[in-house]
Amino acid sequence: MRCRGGRVRGTVGAMERIAGHRIVRVVRDAGERRVLAGYGDAAVELHVGTGTAAAELAGEAEVLLRVAHPHVLPVLDVATHDGAVVLVRPRSAATAAEWLLARGVPRAGEVVTLVAPVLDAVATLHAAGATAGRVDLHAIVLDDDGAPAIAGAGAVQETTRPTAAWRDGSEGVAADCAALAALVDDLLATCDEHAPAAVREGLAARDVAAASAALLAAWPALPIERTRSEPAAQRRQGERRRVRSDADAPLPVRWLQAALERVAPVVASVRRPVWIAAGAGAAALVVALVLGGGGASVADETPVAVADAPDATPVATTRPSSESTAVDAAGALLAAREACLDAADAACLADILDPTGGAAAATWRLPADAALREVAVLGDAVLVDVASSSEPASVLVVRTDAGWMLRDAWAA
Repeated sequence: MRCRGGRVRGTVGAMERIAGHRIVRVVRDAGERRVLAGYGDAAVELHVGTGTAAAELAGEAEVLLRVAHPHVLPVLDVATHDGAVVLVRPRSAATAAEWLLARGVPRAGEVVTLVAPVLDAVATLHAAGATAGRVDLHAIVLDDDGAPAIAGAGAVQETTRPTAAWRDGSEGVAADCAALAALVDDLLATCDEHAPAAVREGLAARDVAAASAALLAAWPALPIERTRSEPAAQRRQGERRRVRSDADAPLPVRWLQAALERVAPVVASVRRPVWIAAGAGAAALVVALVLGGGGASVADETPVAVADAPDATPVATTRPSSESTAVDAAGALLAAREACLDAADAACLADILDPTGGAAAATWRLPADAALREVAVLGDAVLVDVASSSEPASVLVVRTDAGWMLRDAWAA
């Protein structure tokens, strides 16, 4: 582990350097805890803790450096900056929350692929005398291949001599198991399934490894897809369904009603949203599940899904040629994005947005007085500043063999 000194300013600006990495943007800002997208020899995320969060982040680093697991997001480096703690971690393609909103209605096998490794990772932490902390859709990240990992936010080393008595008496272990049970139940509910009894019993007994094995035995694991899926009710005729026992009851109707109550004020607060019509029940479950993740700030962490309207007129789009300048390409892509959003055309957006970035989740809209300027070249990607008196922003465009694509867009 390396520790480097330096200084973290209160406000992070584009192209500032922290721990030897050039800052591209703020991914999430929760006051004393921030996640920044950085670039050095490779793209990384910088998890920054100030104030009381600095000690918390240092404790998390101690746990995460001690426990090696393929589905725990590793700590690559640790830096200290005038009381702030910075963890350098691999770049993640998306959070599970962002994936779920983009996917719509996953299949049960995809839920297995997402959650079973998470259960195994938490079991490994418990075996080391540590607790996982936050375990929800916003605290699970996916890499470019769709492999999940827990971020370990709130991880705590409770003992160096874990015993069955410690596990049974630990409030942290109990909280982990309760969060995991809710995660399994809620994700399976989106695809009209529910947790097998063996999974529920394993979590109730605080035996997370047994719950992981039971989930893997319930459905064949399937690759995590990034394309949008129709609601489970529309797939049912072509899909073999698992036989349920009488004891396995679906989520009560009151859960859905409560979820819809949580969604309504959030949807109303987003400027010019266009929501995907993925079937009223399934779509409401997906959105409510994402918005209800562990008290997370919707403004900071919840992406807005943009897609089909039933009677929308398709928009014809052409990617800017790879020979175009980055500024010209960005202007053309942003204009095309506006047309796609106005027409609620998902296919149009899919043609111009890079699926590995966050542009599909961006709520920012192009202002009329926008003036574009190239800021930095990051390999095949170029950071472009959008100056405006009303809605300044930054966008990231990437050159591909098939032309330029829009990878990310965020308000300044």
